[in-house]
Amino acid sequence: MSKDNNRVCAPVIVFTYNRPKHTMRTIEALAANELASSTELYIFSDAAKKETDRDKVDRIRAYANTVRGFSRVTLIAREENFGLAKNVIRGVTDIINRYGKVIVLEDDLVTNRFFLRFMNDGLDRYQNQPKVTGITGFSHFADSLPFQGETLFHTLTGTSWSWATWEDRWIYFDEACSDWTDLMQDAALRRKFNYDNTYDFYKIMKMQQTTENLNSWAIRWYWVNFKRDSLILAPVRSLVSNEGWDGSGVHCGSKKGAAFEHTLSTSRAIQEFPKEIAETKETHRQMKRALKREWEPLLIKRIYHRAVRKNYVGEK
Repeated sequence: MSKDNNRVCAPVIVFTYNRPKHTMRTIEALAANELASSTELYIFSDAAKKETDRDKVDRIRAYANTVRGFSRVTLIAREENFGLAKNVIRGVTDIINRYGKVIVLEDDLVTNRFFLRFMNDGLDRYQNQPKVTGITGFSHFADSLPFQGETLFHTLTGTSWSWATWEDRWIYFDEACSDWTDLMQDAALRRKFNYDNTYDFYKIMKMQQTTENLNSWAIRWYWVNFKRDSLILAPVRSLVSNEGWDGSGVHCGSKKGAAFEHTLSTSRAIQEFPKEIAETKETHRQMKRALKREWEPLLIKRIYHRAVRKNYVGEK
């Protein structure tokens, strides 16, 4: 029996709504991972918000019942429409309270075959390091890489493009975030929250807290971890590609852009981890450069695309 057969892997959650083709790609890529057979998969399927979405939701649920390749597959079929933020918050809380850790994907993320190994390695390695709030398989850098190493820590902890965390970190998640007004009153704090004013995350938080046009769990998770001066482990070369840039969802527009183009290497698993649990000055500089030069125009489109489209879109 191989070492991996005895490994206790974190459960994986995939959140879905009305995109059966995307969901299939996400799960098929995940099933091709090295540790898939040692992994429990939970598929959280939100209920149809509109009658026109019912068939697509039903197709996803029918497909979920055919999924193989994991140690166990469980479909959680919501009986009412939760919306993405509520579905994520409730789903993560439920699973993490049972297992103590969790890996999370949405239905437009395609992983390479070493994704689960990296996420589980990170969860095991930093389990007793409370400064590390989680792991992500996504890199902010496209295939033009500014680093020689394989992994790094950074402070942009609110990523939704694959993430993992532990129960003792998730307990700090605060749906209300009533203390967000500290940002209004403290310019230095606001600048830091905006990653040295590289990108206006404060605007996103303000929209979240003061309008009905935005409902983001991710900006609230970022705020919670920001206050605790937390870090997230990430690969330099992305293990995840976002395939939702086709107008089919609420998070992305219809143009992917060079900043989000990733060639998912399958040559070998990640073997090197940072020597220091900190965001280095060079990492900070390169992250600012990526946000400013490549991400900013597309992120602005993403936020306003999400703000004005209150309903799910989905596939035909």
